[in-house]
Amino acid sequence: MNKYLPHKESGFTLIELISVIVILGILAVSVSSFLKFGMQIYAETTVRDQIISSARFAVERLNRDVRQALPNSLRTYVNSSGFSCLQFTPIVASTTYIDLPVLPEGGSATLQVIPFNDDNFSQATKVIVYPIELNDLAEVSDKNHVFSSLNQTVEPWILNFSLAVLFESDSPSQRIYFISDSIDYCLTGTSLIRNNILMAQDITNNSTFQVLPASLRRNALVQIYLHFDKNNEQVTFNNEIQVLNVP
Repeated sequence: MNKYLPHKESGFTLIELISVIVILGILAVSVSSFLKFGMQIYAETTVRDQIISSARFAVERLNRDVRQALPNSLRTYVNSSGFSCLQFTPIVASTTYIDLPVLPEGGSATLQVIPFNDDNFSQATKVIVYPIELNDLAEVSDKNHVFSSLNQTVEPWILNFSLAVLFESDSPSQRIYFISDSIDYCLTGTSLIRNNILMAQDITNNSTFQVLPASLRRNALVQIYLHFDKNNEQVTFNNEIQVLNVP
């Protein structure tokens, strides 16, 4: 006589299913949180790299320009829009003169100079000798004059003026500078502008320029404080530039 044994069916209980669902939910939340934090860290790192790259470019350009500034030509001012600015006159080239026409001598339309590196000479508009204050850059000053041409076919080279000129005083080192139009760096809102060209963005109102005049113990110094802020990422550059040139 056959006996029918009860068939035991396999499967999951309700408690097991709920446990699996809870575990999968916890894993899903953990993975999504990990991916979220990873993307957030990547985004923050990208923003920080962009800020640092922009700041370094602006600071390096400032360093290069200021180091080539004419002695005693640096000043800070507030422009018509109320923004803080740094202004200075760049040196295109410099050399030594042979003899300078100064009072009580008569004027001269030519000036002999020692040959120099003239790679950027085409940018020069004036020559200036022994600048010791900002007024020496004024058009009515006898410290600077507009020249007409430079004869490089003879040595020493001959600097030509359209009219006879007289300079106010000699330079102790017989130094003469070739200069061009002034350069202005302005903190306009959240941007750093160089002669109407954008140099950097995301700058806060805390950023400043400060000029420390030359003294008997050191050259002139320019202190630049730039504070960048973008998407709550902040970078600060506190830079001090020494003006190497002397009158």
